[in-house]
Amino acid sequence: MKKCNFCGHRAIKKLRTQYIYCHDGKLLVVNNVPCERCEFCGEKYFTAHVLKRIERDFQQIYSAKKKAKKEMRVPVEEYAVLA
Repeated sequence: MKKCNFCGHRAIKKLRTQYIYCHDGKLLVVNNVPCERCEFCGEKYFTAHVLKRIERDFQQIYSAKKKAKKEMRVPVEEYAVLA
C-alpha cells in the first residue's frame, strides 16, 4: 500500500482534479486530470506521464499549433493590496 510522502498516512485515493500549469506568466487550466490524493492532508500526486502531457499541450497552445477548448479571463491581484 502506498503512503503519502508529505504526512506519511496511507489513505490515498485515486480521483480527477483541476490542475493549473503556469510558465513564464502564462497559464493553462486543465480539468479532470488523474491524480492520487492523500485523504488525511490533501496532498496531490501526479504521474510524470500526466505532467508531460500537460506541458506538451501548453507548448502547443502557446505556439499556436493548437486551439484551447475554452478560454477565460482571470483577475490578478497583489497580496499587499487585498482588503
